[in-house]
Amino acid sequence: MIAKHTRPLTVLACLSTLPTFVAACGGRAEQAEETTTTMVAPAPDVAQTFDVGGGRQMYLECSGTGSPTVVLVPGAVAAAQTWSEVEDPSGAVHPSQSAVFPEVATFTRVCSYDRAGTVREDDEFTSSTPMPQPTTPERDAADLAALLTAAGVPGPYVLVGWSYGGPVARMYAGTHPHAVSGLVLVDGMSEFLQNELTPADFSVFLATIERDNEARRAQWADVEQVDPATVFAQLRAAPAVPAMPVVVLSGDTFDADAFRERLPADAPADYPQTFWAAQLASQDDLARLFPGSQHITHTDSGHDIHHESPRLVIDAIRGVSGN
Repeated sequence: MIAKHTRPLTVLACLSTLPTFVAACGGRAEQAEETTTTMVAPAPDVAQTFDVGGGRQMYLECSGTGSPTVVLVPGAVAAAQTWSEVEDPSGAVHPSQSAVFPEVATFTRVCSYDRAGTVREDDEFTSSTPMPQPTTPERDAADLAALLTAAGVPGPYVLVGWSYGGPVARMYAGTHPHAVSGLVLVDGMSEFLQNELTPADFSVFLATIERDNEARRAQWADVEQVDPATVFAQLRAAPAVPAMPVVVLSGDTFDADAFRERLPADAPADYPQTFWAAQLASQDDLARLFPGSQHITHTDSGHDIHHESPRLVIDAIRGVSGN
């Protein structure tokens, strides 16, 4: 699946730790040791853009203290704010202290960011410098590496990727294996979806995503776009993610009527059911890609698990991070 546009919120912090040890020794008959213990001095909250080279800026926000640093990777078009929002019983999405970002900040350092072309609350376009579209996991993993370096965000990292953020997180983990200590995939895009669909049915899926892209381009000329065929090809060719704790969370509810509205006019009448069966199978395949991973399938959520069941995501992060 591809993330729909969602809104975001910002609150951040950086952290530095300075341990100082002072020992003093007495005479031959007695010896004493005096120790001054760790002094933790969190830096002011950070919510700003950073120079990532090539005349480009990218927006980053971080909060909390501790290690490992949790890096939240949004889905397509969604900005950092998406991790600070929840969905209420009416279906409305709004900022909340019970959302993933503020909750994770209570037990470790957490960061999220805006990729080029993403959209914030009230349809506000990101301050990250626009880039040619469509984007790719390779490019976005390289951008994430440049941003974390430019902002001085300390590793190791637990990467949490929602939707298209899943391929970006996997690409980063495969290309920076010593920097990542854990992975949480939140209904992440899976190359196995293509395997589970016939070529004709996969063509319908590609046409559906292009219709979504066209609608977004009509509103924002530089909006983020993805081509699933390219995303899946890059995932197949990418370095394998090294052995690490992995949790895969998969949506278990599906609005067939809403999905049907996105389809091309000539799509088969039963295509929503065909797609949903392939989506569920592809998530099983994705979990099997990581030996020893935990696959959580009872999420009582659709695609936006971090909005509908944020506690599941928070608990998965806590488990993978060891906090």
